[in-house]
Formats: sequence, structure tokens, C-alpha cells
Amino acid sequence: MERKISFYDLREALAQPGCALCRLRARTADQVVEAMLWEQVNDPGLRRRVRQARGFCHEHAWLLVRQGASLGVAILLRDVFQDLLQETEEAPFQPPPPLSLRRVQEALDRSRPSQATADLVARLEPRGPCPVCRQVEAMEEVYLQTFVEDLLGEDGLLGDLLASDGLCLPHVRRALALVREEEAFRALLAAQRRIWQELADRLSESIRKSDYRFREELPGEEAGSWLMALVAVAGASPAHERLWATATRTGQSP
Repeated sequence: MERKISFYDLREALAQPGCALCRLRARTADQVVEAMLWEQVNDPGLRRRVRQARGFCHEHAWLLVRQGASLGVAILLRDVFQDLLQETEEAPFQPPPPLSLRRVQEALDRSRPSQATADLVARLEPRGPCPVCRQVEAMEEVYLQTFVEDLLGEDGLLGDLLASDGLCLPHVRRALALVREEEAFRALLAAQRRIWQELADRLSESIRKSDYRFREELPGEEAGSWLMALVAVAGASPAHERLWATATRTGQSP
């Protein structure tokens, strides 16, 4: 059977710690940023999308901080600031009439958005998605579809899933939303339940060993289970990767 490249990417990612789809999402984001900075920084289409998005989302903005990136970031963000300066030039302050209901409501509720600045606030909103998010989400959909389609069958991904840390809860939900066949539904759910049960058992053991009566016992498989649990419910993050890297260097559980 001829497999897609995304199948082999998934198989490789499932063999590594954490959620495979989170790992592939992070890898895709890194590749997108590299291409933007070194190959596309003068592309009119990219620069237009960056201006429309008012730059980048918080996550991907900080992904641009890397060796040798200063010129590319400067070029892309100068465009953004030129747009912001144009939008804010002679921006009017437009308060409601003194005796209007809106004026009274704003006086009574200081958390209510100000009508005087509402027009400018709207003009400063992004007019398009973060350009990195846009590409990452498209690739993430490809991986999700491949995961569901190739979970079962000869040399499918089910065995890799069972041997892995499983998917994070957000990716479990997204994968289940694409399942059309009961056999795949049962297999995916059973695999994740087994992985969650093993993690719950490790957390229980970690809690037990925190009791002063058992503190002399050496750490076992439960070490680091709290961090694995965070990844399992929320997805991986760069901070998670750094913690594991530190633990690996020091030989200690994070």
C-alpha cells in the first residue's frame, strides 16, 4: 500500500514523547517561520497577509526570535507599523452626547467599551489570521485526516499509538470528530483509555510516594507524571520541551 508522507511523519512523531500531533504542529510552525524569514520576506503576498493580521499571534511572534532573524522581522513588522500609523493618524475621539443613555451606561459601568474610541479600536483589529497559524492549521488538518484514515488496517498506526504517550485531549477530540467508522471509533477510544489509565496509575503512585511514610522508596515510572498529565490534557508547549531537555541533561525528573 502506498502511503502519504504525512503517514510516515505521524509514525515518527508517535515514537517520540508527548502528543504526536502537537509535535508535528510545532515542527510545521518552525518550518513555516524559517521559510518566511529566509525565502519569502520580500514576497508581496506574505507581506500583505502580515499587515492584515497586524503581525503575528503571541505564540508565533516569539517563534520568530532566532539567530539571524532580525532583518526579516524588521522588514515584516515595519509594514505593520506603517499601517498602524496610517490608521491612527488624526483618529477622532467620538464620545456619546452628554445626556444620552449610552453616556449614563458608561458612567455606571466602567468595564463597558467606550463608544468614543470604538471606531479606532475596530480599525486596529486584525483583518486576517496570523499567517503562521493559517499554514499550520492547514497542515494539522492533513495530519488529522491521515491519522484517522490510517489508524487501522495492515501496518496501520494503532500499534504506534498504543506504544506512545497518546494524543493530548484537544487532539483526541479533533480526531474523534473525523471518525466515520465504528471500528475506528472503538479502537481509538480503547487505545486512549488504556493510555489514560496508565497515566492515572502513575499519578496515583506519585501521590502515594509523596507521603512521608514512603519517601524512602526510589522513583519509578511515576517520575515526571505530573508533566505528562499536563501535556495530556492541554497539549505540548515549548516550555514542556525545555523542561524535558533539562531533565535529560541532569538525569532528574522534571
